[in-house]
Amino acid sequence: RNAGLAISQGIVASSIVMVSFIWGNIIFKEPAKSQVMAYLSVWLIMGGLYGMSYYSTSDWVDNTDHHHDHEATSSDHDYDFEEDEQDAFLNDGSTSSASYENEPSPSNPLANSLEISPASPGREKQATPGSGAIVVCGKTFQRRNLGLISALLCGTWGGSCLVPMHYSKGDTGGLGYVISFGTGALLVTIWMWIFRFLYMIAKLKSIREGYAVLPPFHFKVMWLPGATAGTLWSLGNVGSIVAVQQLGQGVGYPASQAALLVAGLWGIFYYREVTRPTTIIKWFMSAFVTIFGILLLGYESSSTGGPGR
Repeated sequence: RNAGLAISQGIVASSIVMVSFIWGNIIFKEPAKSQVMAYLSVWLIMGGLYGMSYYSTSDWVDNTDHHHDHEATSSDHDYDFEEDEQDAFLNDGSTSSASYENEPSPSNPLANSLEISPASPGREKQATPGSGAIVVCGKTFQRRNLGLISALLCGTWGGSCLVPMHYSKGDTGGLGYVISFGTGALLVTIWMWIFRFLYMIAKLKSIREGYAVLPPFHFKVMWLPGATAGTLWSLGNVGSIVAVQQLGQGVGYPASQAALLVAGLWGIFYYREVTRPTTIIKWFMSAFVTIFGILLLGYESSSTGGPGR
């Protein structure tokens, strides 16, 4: 949302690989035939993942930029109106358009809210990743910097999410860890919503307004695709847990990041998100580097398995 899809997804996947490998190789002392070759394979995986992320979205980014440029030059009157409306909003937090509701600004009551309303025709240019600033807890951050930091934190926590399984006792590791993991994810999600609700109540001094600014759930629209996506993610997470159990933290979890390979194939062959032949070739080259890195890491690892074995 703030740094761009390509770079954010690349940073998340790459940092997950590095963090999980550090946990396995340095913290848990999982053996490797050659430390040099093991780290080389990790860097190959990271570079391949970043390349797949970049080339799977490059056509979309180029088309979006072209669309914005076309809109900016198609009508001087409309452009001036949009710019004036944006300037007025950024300067005093007021605008005649209802589409700016919930948009953070220094004088807006929701200035500290992390919620950003969906982009409308009048704010597409403003919503371009990396442009402008955003206010978080009273402090101003550049949107791009905040997005990059968030992506790095996401990768750091993502690469560490199965670490507690190494400290589980008895039969609570492996598949037995799935229930514990799912319960923890449910509780954290509920508490985050409660915390946000209480924060907005304190900010707006109203329970009704605090509830009104929460993002809608869109149950009627999202129940089927949302439930399907959650089910697929849960099944993939079970596979990640088994991989870590059998191969160790330093090999099993980095290998699971090959999910980006499957996502890219969907985008290329089904959704036609990437159509340029040169971009597709570069994507497959990145995919080959990723697969080679995973195979090399598996070969260099002499781990007898992870927790629960």
